[in-house]
Amino acid sequence: MQIIHTTPTAKAMLNNKIITSRNNKALLITSNNTSSRRRSSTSSHGSYKKKMTRPDSPIEEKGEPVFNIVYSAPHQDTMMITPPPSPKSAPITSACFEANDRILTAKRNGQLKTVMNEYIALQKEGLLFNDHTYNLILDSYASLRSNGTPLTPMMKIYNEMIQSDIQPSSSTYAILIRTLCKRDVEVQKVIAMLKRQNARASSNKSNNMVELESEENLTKALAIFDAAVSENLVQYFDPELYNQILRVLSHYGNTVDSLRVYHQLEIHSIPSSATFAALINLFGRVGDLDSALAYFEKYTQLKESVGPHDASYVYNALVDAHLKCDNLEGALKIVHEDMNQTEVKVSTIPYNSIIRFYCIKNDMTAAKELINSMKEAGFPQPDASSYGPILSSYCQANMYTDATEMYNALIKTDISKSYGNLANYALLCLKDSNHGRIIEVINDMRHAGLEPDSVLAERIITHFAKLGQIEHALEAFTIILDTMKPRTLSKGMAQIKNAAIQVATASRDNFEHTLQVARILAPHTPHGLPVQLSKILIENYEFDSNHEIIGESDYCILFDASLTIASDPATHSRHAKSSLSPLNVFVFGLQSEMSSKNLKVSASIKSRIMTYFVRTGDKKAAQKWESLFVDVVVEDVVAPKSISKSEEASVAVMKAAIQGQLEESLDILRTRIVDDGLIPTAEPLRDAIAFVGKQGHLETAVEMYQIVIKCYKDATLDSQRVERAIYLMTNSILIGYAQQGDMVNAKKYYEQIKAMGRYPDGNGYASLLLGSAKCATDEATDALTIYDEAKRRDVKPTTFFYNVVISKLAKARKLESAMKLFEEMQHFKIMPNSITYGAIISACVRAGSEPLARKLFSEMLASPSFQPRVGPFNNMIQFYVRQQPDRERALEYFAELRRRHIKPSAHTYKLLMEAYSVIAPYDMPTAHRMLSEMERRDRIRPQATHYATLIYSYGTLQRDVQSADRLFQDMDTKQVAKDEVVYQAMLDTLVSNDQLDRAEDLYQQMQKTIQKSSSPYIENVFIRGYGQKGLLEKAKAMFDAMADDKIDQQNEIVIREPSTYEAMVRAYVENKQLSEAKHIFDLMVQREFPEKVTALVAELVTV
Repeated sequence: MQIIHTTPTAKAMLNNKIITSRNNKALLITSNNTSSRRRSSTSSHGSYKKKMTRPDSPIEEKGEPVFNIVYSAPHQDTMMITPPPSPKSAPITSACFEANDRILTAKRNGQLKTVMNEYIALQKEGLLFNDHTYNLILDSYASLRSNGTPLTPMMKIYNEMIQSDIQPSSSTYAILIRTLCKRDVEVQKVIAMLKRQNARASSNKSNNMVELESEENLTKALAIFDAAVSENLVQYFDPELYNQILRVLSHYGNTVDSLRVYHQLEIHSIPSSATFAALINLFGRVGDLDSALAYFEKYTQLKESVGPHDASYVYNALVDAHLKCDNLEGALKIVHEDMNQTEVKVSTIPYNSIIRFYCIKNDMTAAKELINSMKEAGFPQPDASSYGPILSSYCQANMYTDATEMYNALIKTDISKSYGNLANYALLCLKDSNHGRIIEVINDMRHAGLEPDSVLAERIITHFAKLGQIEHALEAFTIILDTMKPRTLSKGMAQIKNAAIQVATASRDNFEHTLQVARILAPHTPHGLPVQLSKILIENYEFDSNHEIIGESDYCILFDASLTIASDPATHSRHAKSSLSPLNVFVFGLQSEMSSKNLKVSASIKSRIMTYFVRTGDKKAAQKWESLFVDVVVEDVVAPKSISKSEEASVAVMKAAIQGQLEESLDILRTRIVDDGLIPTAEPLRDAIAFVGKQGHLETAVEMYQIVIKCYKDATLDSQRVERAIYLMTNSILIGYAQQGDMVNAKKYYEQIKAMGRYPDGNGYASLLLGSAKCATDEATDALTIYDEAKRRDVKPTTFFYNVVISKLAKARKLESAMKLFEEMQHFKIMPNSITYGAIISACVRAGSEPLARKLFSEMLASPSFQPRVGPFNNMIQFYVRQQPDRERALEYFAELRRRHIKPSAHTYKLLMEAYSVIAPYDMPTAHRMLSEMERRDRIRPQATHYATLIYSYGTLQRDVQSADRLFQDMDTKQVAKDEVVYQAMLDTLVSNDQLDRAEDLYQQMQKTIQKSSSPYIENVFIRGYGQKGLLEKAKAMFDAMADDKIDQQNEIVIREPSTYEAMVRAYVENKQLSEAKHIFDLMVQREFPEKVTALVAELVTV
């Protein structure tokens, strides 16, 4: 057998399924290749697809696609087919013994992280592994991993074992199969739970469910089982391993693979009672009662030889098989007669199966009679699984009285696994508006170690709010948040916030109620209360004169709410109508009120208010705010002075950093904060670290970050404040690394943030996207991926975040997606700025949508947030120069730019020169005059690109090679360095004027003179020229030398763009080779360019 050794591209890598082993010959099973030893299955499981993560990607959780983008870096290997190498020898050295001993010790101590670190260390040291060491590591991971975590790291280790040519043993395969089967059962349970949740919420399949199903653990287990069969290693498997596979297969009704596994079991071992129970379950599930009875008969023949066992396990399976095949009479006979006759112990399990059957058939009377008969018989007594199905059925039928009777019986049993039934009953109580009963259900959950999910929590709280029962809503809100665990609360924060807003809205005229809502929610929202809740809170505060109920912590909430409102872009909208006091009025009134109560503003609030005033340039308010906290020398009073010094020093660090005085900022941090034993104020340091990092001074940013983190870790502060500060600093350093393109370090801090149970903020996600760009089409895909994750994590988006995503979509000409996000910004009242408008107008221009571009441009000029920038003007001028040539319109936008006193850029002048020299009738004197005017009027030195415009006009449009050549040579005299754009213009001149030989010479000269970019436009010119000459081999060679992605990040790789495909198609069409043209067009379609881009080329091949 041959090895197929490939290193796929980033996207193909995601389709890799699993690396298995065949007699030490690695076989890479991809989406297009399956193992020849796998048999096809017509069962439901046969529809499963094989999937595996790429073996060399970093360990990461499922459902975190952001760093699939970052870590899709390609490899230098190329596809090749080679004979399999001989197995590596792996002598067990003393170093191996020592390593194995350390791994065993770590396993015994339950230290999974230590095991993984040991594995990584062994890799780095280059020690030759043997299968025993790998087995220790795999078994340690299987034993110590947290329940519910995907097996990505474990399978990565296995893949690396195969790539290292280490022969797996039967123990290796057994560990993997056992763990994959166990994980599959975990996934089955979670999916079942999610389906029940969705049914209660009346929602569709969730993303989590899709991610879980995509793990396909059973598929991987079967592939590994096949490998063991082919290597004759299954003979060493114990019967329970076979049974484990059969139990999982029975869940899917996969008869084909089950019989294959059973066949191997019969050959190499002896079936047990568990084997027959699994097979009986399997055939009952698929409705084949005859086969189920046949295997039961086989069990009765062999039961004396299978050793001591609990026969009820098999009989229970037989009862369930009869019920699934709609044979109630047979099931009752087994329970009442057969099990008694054979002296098999009858438990609640078969009775519960019959009760579920009655409930499915809606025969509630029979179900209750069976429960009563169990009570009267004394054994077995009904349990939670007996009452649960009946309760659920009554809840679905809205039968409150009957459901309550069952609920009262249910809670007398062990309800630790009955969350779904309790949730159903709680929803029924909502319909009956029984407040007291709902609270009892929540308390019953808490006492049983259960918690309401976020959807149920929202429905309960908002139910009372909509009825105007605010006291009940607040009581439910308090109890529910006390009951929910932090992780559940974090995942469902969007629903909890919405519930809070609903309660606050319903109690709009009652400040005490609104404040109570804020008190309940504030400890769980470290980034501040929702804007809408903050507005209601402040409005009620200002219009309610009873402020005696406000305590010191309440004032912190009010300050925080006022900052949230002030920081919301919608607050500053021209059309925003508000009766609320502006921040520079409100905070002074709040501080005065606190002083009258002898309460003091906290250090954090002081600093945040000051930072806001400094940021917004409100110097008067900043001075007034600072003056309120002037140090007063009072004997034995030290704390106020210490706090003031810390704030002042922290702001000084930020100011020095922003002014570019990096050494001074570090010096202030060390001498005025660290040496004086002060605690830095979080917000100014957060801004300082982010700013310094974004400017590219990462060493300084990291040093600043480490100093601040150490201060907080050493401080004796409350844990919430420390955690929040560390999060803010870590998010800032992530932003710095990401914006500088260092995604390895960005990934490190991203993982640190995740370890805190948090996620980057909107600016953090936007920075990750900026740092992970590959090519235009991929950037758009990455943009939407990161956008989706940020939205899924309930990260508050910022203007910067939207600007980055829209810009990426605009670059890829995805106007529809860009407009959707632009409209979403306005829906969320996030005010677009000039950069936003520039990006969305660019998207319109690139997609050729003139009316929308003009409308958005006018909207931008009227926007209260508009700040003069040349970019949007250039976009419109460029549109009327290049896409819809109209010199008059282009000059109108230039005149508007002048009227608004916006300085043109070098690109503006290039566009003006194009307007005069490219749009007929040509006005070459005016175009030439721009070279001197830009320098005289705007102090912009002419660049190569300006000369390129004139060369193109003379040489390509006017066929005046002599004038073009003169300008090209004149650049040396004017000391203007020639760049790629100039060479392109000159090469286009020569090709267009039938001087192809001279063009080829100039191309060679260019490659020796300048560093060529990845742009394909020069190559496009040659493809066109070769096509016109009928030199299709040369054209195709030029086309083939290019690539579709920057796969190796080297400048000499030229990337095909839509225009490249168009040039090649035209070359074939002009030479009447339509089939080849269609082939090139098909390749273009596979790149998924927008339809408008491919439409023109489509017309060429359909002629």
